[in-house]
Amino acid sequence: MDLIARFGRYSVETYGGAPLLLAITLVQLTLLGWTFAQAWKARTDRRAPGLSPDVRRIRAARRAEIWDKHVRPLALTMMLLGPGFGLGMSTLLGALGMGALGDAMGTQAGAETLVATMASAYREISYAYFLMVGGTFPMLLGPVIVLAARRIDQDGADARGGDPDEVLLHTLKSLLAVTEQQAHRLQTDAARTHALLEATAAALSRGRAA
Repeated sequence: MDLIARFGRYSVETYGGAPLLLAITLVQLTLLGWTFAQAWKARTDRRAPGLSPDVRRIRAARRAEIWDKHVRPLALTMMLLGPGFGLGMSTLLGALGMGALGDAMGTQAGAETLVATMASAYREISYAYFLMVGGTFPMLLGPVIVLAARRIDQDGADARGGDPDEVLLHTLKSLLAVTEQQAHRLQTDAARTHALLEATAAALSRGRAA
């Protein structure tokens, strides 16, 4: 209960910055855990002797689809949202703390009032540093998540037939080879037709001469 009460006090004193920053960090940690778990499953699938290649490709393609459409966009969003929010809230709290400290220094107040004001101002400044440093944590987790998902990307590309540029190049080469074969076949058929017409014309000429 004491921990919950303390967290509630921090939430109020940081204007809601602490819980939101904690939520962003927890989302990043959850995405990191999912990425490590899926990378481990991909490694297990590659080493499973009783698993057919088709099942491996289906699972790899499904993992890559979830990573591309859901996990990676959310991880990159949290990576940008964490530092931006932390910097914005730290600037706000730092400005409030420095303003209160400047007001206390500029007025002729009693010693107790001055000490209380300075304590509140320094507390807000310390919260500002906490939010600024804590906001960089999701930014550091983003590249770790992307690096951990490299195997998922590779397996997904292999399951789809390789890199999209390589697949497109291979398709174009295949179409070119098929077109060349069809052109060669048409030339062969045209040559046979021409030879047949010549033979027919020669036979008609011999018939007329006889």
